[in-house]
Amino acid sequence: MSLQDTFPEAVETDLGNGAHRPGLQALKAEDRKRVSLRDSRQCHGSADIDKAMARTQPNAARWDYVVAHDATLHFIEVHPAHTSAVSEMRNKKTWLQQWLRTAALRELKPHRFHWIASGKYAITPGSKQSRALAQLGLKPEKRLTL
Repeated sequence: MSLQDTFPEAVETDLGNGAHRPGLQALKAEDRKRVSLRDSRQCHGSADIDKAMARTQPNAARWDYVVAHDATLHFIEVHPAHTSAVSEMRNKKTWLQQWLRTAALRELKPHRFHWIASGKYAITPGSKQSRALAQLGLKPEKRLTL
């Protein structure tokens, strides 16, 4: 089965009825402006993980979104990109990876993780925070093109 067929069902299983949205509709309007699609026909939907999990895990460092595009799940976090945010991003990615261990979405691969900078990028290249990001496999971007 294709991601187009399995993504909506996995999202509904993990996040509840109505969590799957067509295209990029699950992204808040200001966040949607930061993501562009090379081929919108390859977008199989999106979900707002943060919103769906807020009631059951109100104090967790929740990740923002998942978008199914082409044959890949893109997990997207929109967050300020300054040195003090690096430890928070580590916590968010750790939460996401732990959540995925039992989520239906874990079966749909590959996964890619994206950090979209919501504002000024203020992490000095070569700093310990920059090295920590490299270990996490994250690099803040101003815009994301899928």
